[in-house]
Amino acid sequence: MLAGFKYTLDAILSLLKENDLKARYMECEGRFLFRIDEMMCDAGFGCDNVVLDVFFDESEKILFIGLLRFPKEKRRAGLGSKILKKILEYANEHNFTIYLDAWNESQPFWKKYGFKHVYTDKYHFEILGYSGSGLDIFHEWELFKTTKVFKMYLTCHEE
Repeated sequence: MLAGFKYTLDAILSLLKENDLKARYMECEGRFLFRIDEMMCDAGFGCDNVVLDVFFDESEKILFIGLLRFPKEKRRAGLGSKILKKILEYANEHNFTIYLDAWNESQPFWKKYGFKHVYTDKYHFEILGYSGSGLDIFHEWELFKTTKVFKMYLTCHEE
């Protein structure tokens, strides 16, 4: 199954290249970081060059999107939608559940693609979930909190 996800990752690289963003991704224990050459500085995020941060747990059938952002001149041009559609295609085909934390301004984007509110964390990020297979994301969230992805990267969202 990870081989199939690698096709999705390669398709995302192609989309970035088509939009004049020279990108590469690094993998470390199910975490995929897509970096570009350009540094981006946004309030609340600091300065870095990560455009996509995805956590993949094959055994738990969980994806967590930690970040999706682009240089300012590339925003609102449809690139985020194209990348998200690739991720959703994979999730739908393989019955994965997706979670993410969304700041106020990005919530309409995610909700447009079927992500639903799960809860608001102590930092005022809205935790959103998506299940293409029709699973109850609220019930799945409780299971998600027992997964390796949550324990490694997301325990800070809990009280």
